Amino acid sequence: MATMTPSTRDDIENFKRLVQHAPFGAGLALNIAPYATDPIPPLNLRGGRNAEGWRAVYEGVVQPEWGNPMGAMHGAAVAWVVDTCTSAAIVALHTPEFWGPPMTGGVSLTLDTSFFNAAPVGTKIRILVTMERLSPTLANLRCDITEWDTGRRLSSGTHCKTWRPAPSKDKAKA
Repeated sequence: MATMTPSTRDDIENFKRLVQHAPFGAGLALNIAPYATDPIPPLNLRGGRNAEGWRAVYEGVVQPEWGNPMGAMHGAAVAWVVDTCTSAAIVALHTPEFWGPPMTGGVSLTLDTSFFNAAPVGTKIRILVTMERLSPTLANLRCDITEWDTGRRLSSGTHCKTWRPAPSKDKAKA
């Protein structure tokens, strides 16, 4: 991750505001934070970003309230992490005309998860989000959750999202 830029205090605060905006999972957000990102790609000639391959890393610790009866990270918590961190990655790349309001971060079309190894409560995790494809209306992202120290793969997910710009004021009046 040598080419990545460490997250700043502002990055962390913006992430917390974003994820605590939705009532569901607000408590989970207290224990996940941005760690580093690739540099934000410049705007292209169409006002978007050529972001294929762009990455963001988040860090967290599996909390007791994330657990299943076996004392490991529950599948629903994994799905929340995949959804939230991939959405936050899109928000980091948005502009007012590209994945911005009123649907900043887009709307989920599909979210798939796979589980490889248990993540016991107390495990420090690395969440690596990779932008596989980002067009003006569709985003495909991959999320890999690993043990922070060993890199052991715990779970992964893919997330497909859609977005459309706000209607122009002329169209809204018609």
